Amino acid sequence: MNRIYHTWDKWECYPAGFYENSKDGMTKGECEEAYRDFLSNTKRFASACERVISEWVNSCEHYLTNEKMNRIAWMGQSASCIEMGIPSCYRTGYFKLTKQQQRDADLVALAFINKWLEKNGYQPTTLEGAGVSAHANIY
Repeated sequence: MNRIYHTWDKWECYPAGFYENSKDGMTKGECEEAYRDFLSNTKRFASACERVISEWVNSCEHYLTNEKMNRIAWMGQSASCIEMGIPSCYRTGYFKLTKQQQRDADLVALAFINKWLEKNGYQPTTLEGAGVSAHANIY
């Protein structure tokens, strides 16, 4: 895969609050619970993933062409950020999902990663190729 790099000041995720350490008006627990609820609603999650691949052009190029990172996690965290303004530091909400909900969320994220990859001339990938370790989740 031809990796595309952009400096942080070109990433749409940066001004959206992806790298913030808190969310105004919400506690850590509230953010994690909101992230869990968001990922468990596959329709809402898919809608936000569509926004990510449509609106965050530079961020997607930078992150989705990086095969060495967990692109599944990035998509989930980005969708949460674009939809609710919740920073990536609250990603532990994912682990509050059941194993089946994790699998469902991973598959939604993978579908949009592959949609972006194919639209941009790249080969589609698998869950493992997109960053989900074969040992991380036993479905």
